[in-house]
Amino acid sequence: MLKKIFPNTHEFLDFQVYQKDRYFLLISDVHLDSVHCDRVKLKEHLNLALERNAPVFIFGDLLDLMQGKYDPRSNKADLNPKYNTARYIDEVIKDVVEFLTPYKSVLAFYSPGNHETSVEKRIEYGIVDKICYQLEMSQGNYSGYIYCRFFAYFEEGTKVPLIIGFHHGYGGGGVVTKDVIQTARKAVYLPDANVVISGHTHDRWIVPITRNRISRYGESIDQQWHIKTGTYQNAPIDFNGYAIEKGLAPKSGAGIWMKYTIGSDLKLNYNFQFAE
Repeated sequence: MLKKIFPNTHEFLDFQVYQKDRYFLLISDVHLDSVHCDRVKLKEHLNLALERNAPVFIFGDLLDLMQGKYDPRSNKADLNPKYNTARYIDEVIKDVVEFLTPYKSVLAFYSPGNHETSVEKRIEYGIVDKICYQLEMSQGNYSGYIYCRFFAYFEEGTKVPLIIGFHHGYGGGGVVTKDVIQTARKAVYLPDANVVISGHTHDRWIVPITRNRISRYGESIDQQWHIKTGTYQNAPIDFNGYAIEKGLAPKSGAGIWMKYTIGSDLKLNYNFQFAE
């Protein structure tokens, strides 16, 4: 588990990184309890995370939760039959925990998205709390930071930091901009983050922003990486319904790998790859 060091910041430590390829799996918008969730692809990615011993970070909307009795978004056609009981929320929690338990050793962090928070506020029930407790995951806020410290030499204590800023997301993304326009805004108000992660809009992209920097060590140029994590929810191929009437574009693609290592020069090298 990660250690909470400030109200909105968790610390992640890795003592095995020196000259070794290491990975994070960054995901959001899984909508695991939806009949449209691609559980086969999710299992493939989680199995590879197990193989790589890669911590999995979930940045909101692990759950869909749209088929509750008083949810205005509910649609009987989208209700998974296993949840058709008098205890809908409890059945969702039970099923999700059962599905994710084989991956418990790599499940590191779970922050809520709008699907979780909207239902929790409506029914006054800590759904995310229950799942994090049962899976022994660290629970974040809707937005915050993950302060990573990668140790090159455990004995000498040499360490390299990496700051990840995250926010589940907001707005509709936009058919044209696909929410990329937000990178310029976030680069202004998240100047300390090396990596900025968001989800929500079901788009998926990797965008670097190059910056001039100055510190007591001198002048330098670096890149702030902006990551949009995609979705595991497959939209039905049907030219009817809400999305079609609103002119929304189809979305596909889910998850992003962050690969990192520390070289003999003690510099952190990292890059990002789509999880396919």
